[in-house]
Amino acid sequence: MQARIRFAVIALGAAVLVLGSALGIVAARFDPNAYKSAIVERVHEKTRRTLTIGGDIRLALYPRLGVNLGKASLSELGGQGEFAALDSVRLSFALVPLLLRQEVVVDRIELRGMRATLVRRVDGSMNIDDLTAARVKHPGQQAGAAGNAGAGPAKVRFAVDSIRVDNAHLRFDDRKAGRVFDIARLNVDSGPIAHGVPSRVALSANIGVDQPALNTVLIFESGFALDRDTRRVVMTELDANLDLSSRAGIESRAKLKGSLEIDFGKEAILAALTGKIDDSSVSGKGALRGGLLQLDIDIDRLDLARYRARGAPAAVGAAVGAAAASAPAAAPASAPDQPIDLSALARLRASGTLQVGELSVGGVRAANVHAVLLAGAGKTTIKPLSATLYGGNGTGALSIDFTDDASTPRMALVQDLRGISLGPLLLDATGKTPLSGRGDVQLDLNTRGAGTTALREALAGTAALRLRDGVIGGIDLGRLVHEAKAAAGVGSEAESTSFSELSAHFRIEGGLAHNTDLTASTPLLRIGGEGQLDLANETIDYRLRCTVVPSLSGHDGPAARTLGGLTVPVALSGPLAQMTWQVDVAALGSEAAKKTGAAIPAGAKEKLKDRVKDALGGLFPR
Repeated sequence: MQARIRFAVIALGAAVLVLGSALGIVAARFDPNAYKSAIVERVHEKTRRTLTIGGDIRLALYPRLGVNLGKASLSELGGQGEFAALDSVRLSFALVPLLLRQEVVVDRIELRGMRATLVRRVDGSMNIDDLTAARVKHPGQQAGAAGNAGAGPAKVRFAVDSIRVDNAHLRFDDRKAGRVFDIARLNVDSGPIAHGVPSRVALSANIGVDQPALNTVLIFESGFALDRDTRRVVMTELDANLDLSSRAGIESRAKLKGSLEIDFGKEAILAALTGKIDDSSVSGKGALRGGLLQLDIDIDRLDLARYRARGAPAAVGAAVGAAAASAPAAAPASAPDQPIDLSALARLRASGTLQVGELSVGGVRAANVHAVLLAGAGKTTIKPLSATLYGGNGTGALSIDFTDDASTPRMALVQDLRGISLGPLLLDATGKTPLSGRGDVQLDLNTRGAGTTALREALAGTAALRLRDGVIGGIDLGRLVHEAKAAAGVGSEAESTSFSELSAHFRIEGGLAHNTDLTASTPLLRIGGEGQLDLANETIDYRLRCTVVPSLSGHDGPAARTLGGLTVPVALSGPLAQMTWQVDVAALGSEAAKKTGAAIPAGAKEKLKDRVKDALGGLFPR
């Protein structure tokens, strides 16, 4: 046993001696600067780009045999302008090929302080196409010629075992899409970079984009394989973490797992990912081919309020809700105008589907949301757009058209809501309940503008509602007729009128909703009316005809029993939050006269008026 140990020690010492001697010989005889011109010429021959290496190349023996370069730069194709530059480069070599075959095999690359600019031109071509394209051997070109060109007895071959990148800065100027990506603090540590060889990579970076203004801190690890012939990179077992923020104050975190495939030949990216985005569980597939984005996403629950820009109003995805009763939009008229910039969607080319189990938009809640997206040529359409909400369901479409003016797109909403409970919907959408009841609402609306005020003022289209068992807020018409205490007054939130049925159709122009066929039924009254709502300023101008139901029970009082069938004209005006009401005294007198008798002598009219006053219990002030 001891003999074996002695033999092993002697063998190990001999190996160390041989290796040390070999390294000493290499250090004494190997001059890395002898390969400097060969490397430069090889790069120029292969790429027609100029490689500049500043200063001398220094040999390093520890921790791996290699050379250290100082600052280096690579020109654009043809030598015009700088494409990339580095603060330092370290190339490590495989020792055995160097000693046995005098072949320099680069097996590890370390880059520090790299800076590069990638450009995609308007025609779709890129300034790295020559570097990523498959190499075609030119006539007369001999294999390995570049390795021997210039000087130096050995050939140079790249068989990269690993790459390390520290603190790189990449800029992607996408002139075709009209946006710039900035990748800073990029750190990469990869395994082998070779055709068909499974490997792994770890990466971290700060990624910014100017349109829209977003910044993302990205950390991910993944397995990958490179197919040089098809110019594809396939990433598997990808594990990514993203912290996203925007200048508008939006912040989000995501943790995703899945796979990613990049096809440089077809300019395509394919992804299949699952994970968490903030409080939402997400799964989906996506593809980017030739600038066309395809997405199929499934989300368990999503609250869009957390992604609202800082200071922006609640999104009226309840434009459905607010417009449903032809009521004002969610932001009150007194609120300052809020700019709305959707220009980033003008260049979107996309298609796909979205499924959301539970969705909250501007306070409005929906479930089982299904949407199909189609965007291109300056138009974005979501059709169909369906969901279950507030005890009913809705189907419709939403479109945004940028073709006339990208800064003020035309927006259109078509929605058919069936069997919904309108009161809770309006309360969630606007914080108010001017109207409640269960029934149907149909909307066909369009508008345009760069801010909330302009959108309300430009609102046009049609709306219709049919409700039952609901309440009109702000005024008690039954009490007004029943008690007959005054001829004028101011409504309040504490007052309301219950109805068993209500229907109305609206024609909307310039933010004004016009109606001529309002009908409603209450236990005391049959109501008809016409007028308009100013949606931009939240005001009302309406004329109601409240006809007393002829057959009333005794507890409704003698005045109501006496006036069964009489129509009381009521005018509503002013702000919706505190509208005023006014009984049309002259019209009521004429109505009473018609009810009592057609031909009345002039002298008897005053007596008739007095009788009506008594019956109304003081509706006319004396």
